[in-house]
Amino acid sequence: MTRADRRWAGLQGLLLATTLVACGGDSDPVTPDRLPSAVEVLSGDAQRAVQGLPLEEPIVVRVLDAGRQPIAGAAISFTPSPGHGHADSASVTTDGTGRASALWTLGPDPGQQTLTVSAGPASTGITAESIDLEAELDALFAAPAPAELEAVRADWAGRSAPAAGVRVELTEPLMLGSTAATLRIVSHLVTGVRHYGAIVVPDSAEAESLPILAYLHGGESGVSVADLQIAALGLGDITRRFAYVLPSFRSEPLRHGDREWVSEGTSSHWDYDVDDVIALVNVAFEMTPEARPGGYNLLGGSRGGGVAMLTGIRDERVERIVSFFGPTDFFDEWVREIVREAALRTPRRLTGVAHLDSTIVQPYIRGDMPRSEARLELVRRSSVLFAADIPPAQVHHGTIDFVVSVSQAHSLMRAMEAIGRGPPDFEAYIYESGGHDFLTLEDAIPRAVAFMSRALGPPSS
Repeated sequence: MTRADRRWAGLQGLLLATTLVACGGDSDPVTPDRLPSAVEVLSGDAQRAVQGLPLEEPIVVRVLDAGRQPIAGAAISFTPSPGHGHADSASVTTDGTGRASALWTLGPDPGQQTLTVSAGPASTGITAESIDLEAELDALFAAPAPAELEAVRADWAGRSAPAAGVRVELTEPLMLGSTAATLRIVSHLVTGVRHYGAIVVPDSAEAESLPILAYLHGGESGVSVADLQIAALGLGDITRRFAYVLPSFRSEPLRHGDREWVSEGTSSHWDYDVDDVIALVNVAFEMTPEARPGGYNLLGGSRGGGVAMLTGIRDERVERIVSFFGPTDFFDEWVREIVREAALRTPRRLTGVAHLDSTIVQPYIRGDMPRSEARLELVRRSSVLFAADIPPAQVHHGTIDFVVSVSQAHSLMRAMEAIGRGPPDFEAYIYESGGHDFLTLEDAIPRAVAFMSRALGPPSS
């Protein structure tokens, strides 16, 4: 029986007990002729947790007589073996349905630990696995093998993001600095869910004259058209020479003024964010006559910077990337420390950490996600592992960035150096005393504009 099956069985039992109580079906109390004969485990057995931490689920048991009927009011005890932690019992006697529960905190040593549950002459044993966190992290963060990279490549190759179910939700004029443009809010289907994004095209542009520039936002609270307007201001004189694409990411809103459109689907930081970008770009190519066919370009910050690198790896149409302080390497020590904290149930309040904790770290710690699968989740978010496939790129990062460690930029720089990639194909700028704000990175904006200006020449072959 799987952990999910055990949880469902426990829930069914609780529902049944509630029904019995409502119908006057309480169990009979202990009497000399109704002594406890068995202790039945309803849920909480065979869990896994970090040494010294409480198990995630309580231990729930039921006391039965010789006729397999529940006994109310039976004295019960939860006793860990020596060195195996302590149990905080929610009750010292069984309730009206013959049930009792306790929270078990494991002892400090790794390995199998045991808890004995007793009611009179009846008893049963509960086991739990206390895991050595550092040993688990050593295994989880070991250097990826070529087969793991190929498995991720195969997954990516099996995905598609065609322009399907396209709708225009809004069309109106918009100013990009001094450039008059037209805004369209569009929606479309990607992996079966409806996704929203914006397409902005300078007015009076000729057909097929504007390279597409997709702006990929940071954070996890959505994006606004105003964010794109601010980013476009930084481009200065070349603002009018691009068509712009602004994706939201699934489960997050796209805002414009006092209006909001929320993309459907479950969030998938960095991974399916890429599918959302590619799908919206496909829509833009299909419905924007002014867009120059073939390739497109990416500008991203923080989360969006990481997504930009991964998009460039997965979509050969990407011509160049400018990334501000984006994550690149989910196998480095900075990420390992974040995972350690999450495993100890003290996750950092950073973009993506809650998502990684709930979908990878805790399932892995509980034993619900195999290590092999957890490692692939880290691989598919690590652009550094696919450095040879990154198109021309420029990276900016500050040395006192407390949101995304500068170690992420250094990791990508080492990978690029190892394969002989440097200027003008790959440029990296590290800013002393720069933080997680492009305004603290001196000269970063003119450098980014100069690099992106190269997209205005003939399309890359």
